[in-house]
Amino acid sequence: MAQLIYSPTSPYARKCRILVRELGLEPAITETAANPFEDDDVLLRANPLGRVPCLVMEDGRALTESGLIAAWLNARAANPWRSDWDDRRLEALGHGLLDLAVARRVEMVREPGLFCDFWITRRERGILRALDELEAEMATLASPVSLGGLTIAVALDYLDFRYPESDWRQRHPGLESLHANWSGRASFAGTAPPVG
Repeated sequence: MAQLIYSPTSPYARKCRILVRELGLEPAITETAANPFEDDDVLLRANPLGRVPCLVMEDGRALTESGLIAAWLNARAANPWRSDWDDRRLEALGHGLLDLAVARRVEMVREPGLFCDFWITRRERGILRALDELEAEMATLASPVSLGGLTIAVALDYLDFRYPESDWRQRHPGLESLHANWSGRASFAGTAPPVG
């Protein structure tokens, strides 16, 4: 049996946890919570990078990036999701949005006096550009239930989680519709980060 090591607040791990549920892989994957900020032994034994998610395959080797883990999960599903270049391109754009939002969060939680307004502003501008680009690309999304759609929905939900003041919906009705589609799914609700 494979083991997925995750943190409940990691959007990258959440993407993988949702995919496990959507693809019906729960019987083949155990999930183990770990705190990457406390150098959790379970995590460090599997992933010397100390990052989540980490998927330990049946043979003991580990996969350490959410995109790679998602591809591995999809390849093992009885009914895998279609994955073409258009969807992979949107998955990469969604992942980039997620990277910017997480990087902004990391910058904001530094000790007072250590965070840098330049990097915060630069990431905020990148987030706005990514949202605009993804909104324009919504017409090319063949299905919201895809690796691209899932990644974008997780990134949007992370914005809601970490930046509730964000008003991304106002100018992005296509993204709002995608997010609403995912928000109604049990896999999405069941993996939501803890409040507080």
